[in-house]
Amino acid sequence: MTTVRFTKEDLARFSAASCDRNPLHISEEYARTTPYAEPVVFGLLSLLAGLGQLSERHDRQLRHISAEFRNPLSVDAPYRFDIIESATDNARVKLYDTTRLMMTATFAFAQGQGHTESQRFPKACCATEPEDRNKDALIPGTRVTGTYAPETEAFAQVVERWGLDGKGATPHQIAAMMWASYVVGMHLPGKRAVFWRLKLEFHDAEAPQEEPFSYDAAVEDVDERYDLLRSTGTLSAGSQPYATAHLSAFVRQDSPQPSLRRISDLLPESEHLKGMRALVIGGSRGLGAAIAQALASQGCSVLLNYQQSTAEAERIRASLGDRSTQLELVQGNAADVAWCLSLRDMILKRYGGLDLLVCNASPPIRPLAFEPDKLPQFQDFVARSLSLVSAPMSTFLGMLADQAGWNIVLSSSFVKELPAIFAHYVTAKCALEGLVNWAAAQYPTVRHRIVRPPKLLTDQTNTTMGRQGAIEVEQVAAAIVRQICQSHQSQALQIMETF
Repeated sequence: MTTVRFTKEDLARFSAASCDRNPLHISEEYARTTPYAEPVVFGLLSLLAGLGQLSERHDRQLRHISAEFRNPLSVDAPYRFDIIESATDNARVKLYDTTRLMMTATFAFAQGQGHTESQRFPKACCATEPEDRNKDALIPGTRVTGTYAPETEAFAQVVERWGLDGKGATPHQIAAMMWASYVVGMHLPGKRAVFWRLKLEFHDAEAPQEEPFSYDAAVEDVDERYDLLRSTGTLSAGSQPYATAHLSAFVRQDSPQPSLRRISDLLPESEHLKGMRALVIGGSRGLGAAIAQALASQGCSVLLNYQQSTAEAERIRASLGDRSTQLELVQGNAADVAWCLSLRDMILKRYGGLDLLVCNASPPIRPLAFEPDKLPQFQDFVARSLSLVSAPMSTFLGMLADQAGWNIVLSSSFVKELPAIFAHYVTAKCALEGLVNWAAAQYPTVRHRIVRPPKLLTDQTNTTMGRQGAIEVEQVAAAIVRQICQSHQSQALQIMETF
């Protein structure tokens, strides 16, 4: 077994070589708005890395590939390959995150030689921006055609990086694999793609020498149950088919946006909280954004904190219309005590105090096995989660006590459900709840609320399976703010689990 890590440089090199510029893999800003919260590794890059693990096959040539990209791969995380080569003509590759299967592939070879082919490719007219098509625009028969060739210098770097020479795949066959990634990531479906399955069969045609490949790919069908797009494509050398591909990819839906109109349906606008001042940590997206909207809808002045999502924060402020002046954006890292202290000084100077603190921010939440080699990631997640609550609470609890204010910390129903792949998340939320329990004893004039929402419909859960059973963030936000408006409820500590 071999351990492998994929770096940002690996992703950038593969993107340059393959001409697959899908932002899910190369843009941190874009990836933050997806369920993965950070760039994920190209499926085809993991396949090439697996090919590079095989024994040398100088007298064999690749004939068929079948691969499934089971789970998204993270940058800089350790994965291990399990290689099974029972015969010269067959090999099976499995990629694991500890015991969790991430990718599996089979390679079939036949007698032949082609590893001496040139690795230089002619120029091709490849797209530079991925098409943004939702599933409604991808009807059966939707077709894309064009020419394709990888970028020569970056291609050579990929081949060297993953040791692909002499493994039974010619340069043009490796280029054909990259073309599959290009078609899915740039065209079918394009920007919204999550590559799931590939079957690639090579024919007996000679590789093109002076001209790029030509290709023709079309949608076969869309499985509405899973938002799964199936396409077929042919890569040709001149008039001869060089490879045939069967491609399956999930089509990601638009990220859900908090709706002020929906909040108003649940909690009619009022001035109940006029004169009150709130700080929402992590308020640019999801539940934090909905809480900020709900507070403003009740007349509260809101400081919306965000770290990187400027466009999303601006969109939330604009969504308030006539009430947009009640919301001020404050960019910064809430885990940084120095930044929190600077913000406290500004709040005292400008507003004279603080009535509400809402701690909603969290590091990106991805499945993580509780294993010794994952312990550094486990500990880092818990530490970062705790910092995003402990720094603001230590800074502002005194101000809240002066106003008999509210300290609201977002936990999760997972502290009771205990899902197997989220030990780090459960541990972090239990630690935060412990801190709030301590704060309730030390600051009895503050009304403390631990909020345990069930699975919410957010960027984090915006997948085919993730959306199932998720409730809207507006429902939770309205319940939290409704309780604040009912100021006669002065219980020092309460856990909210019903929404």
